Amino acid sequence: MDMSRVVGAITEIFSWIGFGGAIVFGLAAVVARLADGTWVAVHGFLLEDADPPVVRWFGAGHAVGEAPLTAEIRRAADDADELDLFTRPGRPGSARLHERSPLPRLLGWSAVAFGSLGVVSTIVQLVLAALR
Repeated sequence: MDMSRVVGAITEIFSWIGFGGAIVFGLAAVVARLADGTWVAVHGFLLEDADPPVVRWFGAGHAVGEAPLTAEIRRAADDADELDLFTRPGRPGSARLHERSPLPRLLGWSAVAFGSLGVVSTIVQLVLAALR
């Protein structure tokens, strides 16, 4: 068996893994993005004297929202007692520092990486076929 056939077989496997992984991770990224929902910006106030410590904000229609004060939010506020947050309307007690979750981005870049593997493997297969 010559070397070009071995490389051809390996790149065939990598192309299937690459394109299959791109589809799986791409769909997972879309599902994760949809599941994350919509988050809106609010200006939060830290109440460390409360029992337990909370962060409160004013939402749409003068509604007051409240969430537990996490160590991450406390660090982000530095020594101030207020900061900008994101909250999900309709889900009480939800507050975070970023509008988007990092999971859909991670899954999306994984899809790109796998897709690139599939494309490169396919190109190598075509070059080997042209050289035969």
